[in-house]
Parts: sequence; C-alpha cells; structure tokens
Amino acid sequence: MLKLLVNKPKRLIGLALLLSLTVSAAAMLSLHEMRVDAFERAKDAGANIALVIEHDITRNLEFYSLSLQNVADRLADPEVRRLSEHVQRMVLFDGRIQAQDLGAMLVTDREGHVILDSKVAPPRKLNFSDRDYFLRQAENDNMGVYISKPFEARTGLGLAIALSLRLNDADGKFAGVVSGGLRVRYFDRLFSGVTLGKNGSIALLYADGTLATRRPALESAAAAAKRSVHLGLFANTTGGTYLDASVRDGVERLYTYRRIGNYPLFVAVGTATDDIYDNWKARAWWIGVLVVLFNVVTLAMAYLFAQHLERRIEEQRRHAELAATDALTGLANRRALDERLDAEWRRAARERQPLSVLMIDVDHFKAYNDQYGHPDGDVALQAVARCIQANLRRPGDLAARYGGEEFCVVLPGSDLGSANVVAETIRHAIQALDIPHARSDAAVLTVSIGAASGTPASGEQRTATLTKAADAQLYRAKTSGRNRTVA
Repeated sequence: MLKLLVNKPKRLIGLALLLSLTVSAAAMLSLHEMRVDAFERAKDAGANIALVIEHDITRNLEFYSLSLQNVADRLADPEVRRLSEHVQRMVLFDGRIQAQDLGAMLVTDREGHVILDSKVAPPRKLNFSDRDYFLRQAENDNMGVYISKPFEARTGLGLAIALSLRLNDADGKFAGVVSGGLRVRYFDRLFSGVTLGKNGSIALLYADGTLATRRPALESAAAAAKRSVHLGLFANTTGGTYLDASVRDGVERLYTYRRIGNYPLFVAVGTATDDIYDNWKARAWWIGVLVVLFNVVTLAMAYLFAQHLERRIEEQRRHAELAATDALTGLANRRALDERLDAEWRRAARERQPLSVLMIDVDHFKAYNDQYGHPDGDVALQAVARCIQANLRRPGDLAARYGGEEFCVVLPGSDLGSANVVAETIRHAIQALDIPHARSDAAVLTVSIGAASGTPASGEQRTATLTKAADAQLYRAKTSGRNRTVA
C-alpha cells in the first residue's frame, strides 16, 4: 500500500480527501445523533413536567368535584333541607374547601340567588343567573361537573374559574346550582415552579383551544385570544407531542400536552427549539471548527508530501532516462536497447507477432573523422540520430545507438517487407541531409542498413539471434558497395 502511494502521489491526496470525507461524515452523523438526543431529552423533560402538573391539577379538581357532589347528594335528602341554615352549612361544607386559592362554595336556587355560602352566614346577596356555568346546568340535566372559562369573580376572588354541578328537586327538575371558584393564580403559582428555559412556555387550555392561563403571560389580549391550529389533537387524544410555531408569540416550540383527568382541560408544556439546541449549537460549532482544521491540515500535508514525492519521482525518472540515454545522440543506449528488445521479443512470442531489427552503420565514418575531425564527426552522428528518430512513425518503434557509428532500430509488429520500407526511408533521408563527405564515393554522408525479421517461438529467449541476423545483412550491405539496404 505504501509503495503504491509512493509511486502514485496523487493517490495520497485522494486518500487524504477520503479520510477527510470520512471524518466529516462521522462528525455529521455524531452531530445528528446529538441533535436527536437533545430533542428526545427535551421531549422526555416536557412529558415529565406535564405529567407532574397534570397530577397536581387533577387531584385538586377531583377534590373540589367530590365536594360539589357531596353537597348535591346531601341536599337531595329532605331531612337535610329541613335543617337550619347553620346546621346545613356544617353538614354540607367540608372545612378543607377553605384552602388557599379555593373560593366559597355557593348553592343557588333555580333563579340564581345564593341561598347557602360556605364562607359567610347569612349568604351574600348575589345572583349568578347570568353566568355561563349556571345557564349550562339549567339547560342540561345530565352535564355533570362543568368547568367554566375564566371570569372576574363577584365574590372578590379575582380572576377565577368555576366548577359547578346541577341540583334537581324531587321531580328531577332544575332546582339550582352548587358551584365553587378556583383562582387562576393557583395555576400561575404552580407553573412558576417549573424551569422552562429562556423561551419556554406552559399553558392551561380548554379542549376548544381557549387559553385559560399561561406562563409567561402574554402582553396583549389579542394574542391570548388566538387558538392553536392543533385543536384537533386536544379534542381527540389524552396527550401527545408536536412541533410548531406558537400562534400567540411566533416562537417555535416542542409542545407536550396532557389532558387534565377527564376534564376538558389540557396542560401544554412548550420548550423552545432555540433552548433545546442551545448547547448542541455550541458543541456543533466547536466540532465543526475542529473538523475543518483537521481537514485543512490533512489535505495540506498530503498535498505537500505528494509534491515532494512527485519531485522525487521526476528526479528518478530523469536519472533513469539519463541512464538509458546515449549522451551524444539522445537516443536509447545499448543497455536500454537490450531491455527493450528483450521485452518486445517476449511480447512477440506471446502474441505470435513478427519483430524486425535494423542495424545501421555510417559509411566510411573513420575516414570522415580523419578528414573533418572528431567534433564534426560528433555533429554528423547527432544529425544521423535525429534523422533516424524522425522517420520512425509508430510509438512502439525504438531507435538506439549500438556503438560508435552504428545504430539499431527495433520495429515491433513489422514483418520484413515493412522493415525494408522503413530502412529505405531512413537511408534516403540521411543521404538527403547532404552532409559533405569528401572521402565517400557519394560525396555526402550515407549509411548501410541490414534488416532482419522473425516471429519468436513461445519460450524462446534468443534475442541475439535477430540482432546477429541483422548484423549479417549489414555486413552484406557494406561488402556490396555500401549506401544500401539488405534484408
């Protein structure tokens, strides 16, 4: 793996990028799980708060409802009705109903006049025939305990709700109402003991969405009058959870609501999403910063290391090229020729393809050096090398300096006919250079070429056979008058 990365530096950057993406994905997954966990913890906390409050309110409402039922049951007894007012009060009213936030328990006749008062004797001269709870009980003979909407009490109780129960005479006809008030501040005090966060809320609502009370209190009556779009939830369930922006103050909250016993009341605990995710956002910010720093450092180090490796590879490539290149002509040297010829021989044997070799010798080159000097001889060899290279058309063809004034060309996939065409093209091109050679019959620099071709047998490893054959043809070309190709 390490060797693969060293040989392919760009893969190191790819690996660093993959690592960065993996770390980023893991961080995102972790943040998502942390966010879900924060939401679930807020949901559980809201449910616990709603449960505790629901139990407290239910206990008080049931106590008051039982007290109302007790009064109604005893008033149905003719013996009790015949008792004096003082004795009736002692029989009918439990001392516990004098508790804080509970108003007087009142008994009215069918006209709405107070005839018994748990706190005052004789009863105060009050009439409640206009109250909705009185009218509802008068109109419905089987309503049971009815809880009114908040109102300003005439008994000095302040803002309160009334619990009422119908009284019937011996014939089952409406005979009046027994009712009691409960201060709204009871709920406010109960709610004030709950920690809700900076933007949390807790409210008591009726099943129709009417707000009874809320903490924190709303600034305007118009806001308090708005009803939730989730009224259907209140009407059909005993509790649940939903996420929404409040219709009253616009703050998005996670609401957990519970029905208060069997009464048409709900407590709704709202935890603002900003509060839910406050700690999560701080953690997410720091994790994000750390992940970004990690990714930047990782990619930067990978990039710098990859650049270093690329420079090393380039240096090694140049050294390899120099080791395989003839310094004078720029063609492949004898070592590179042997390696390439061996590789092409094996491939030709494997693929059953022909392989051809050209041996090229500059005619009368010793005489050229004697006539013009070695520096000009070197220039002439360089020109010949460039001409040979320029006339090799296929990428797989190789030109190499074989030694002294002798060159070799390897032609993979070429048969003898094709090799002869290439050889003649090279020979004519070199002659066309018109390099003066006073001691040559042609008066210009020329070459003799020997060509040999064959299809190696599988497993045969005698590359020297082909070069020897080409060299033999070169010898024939030179002994036949030079400046010619013999194949």
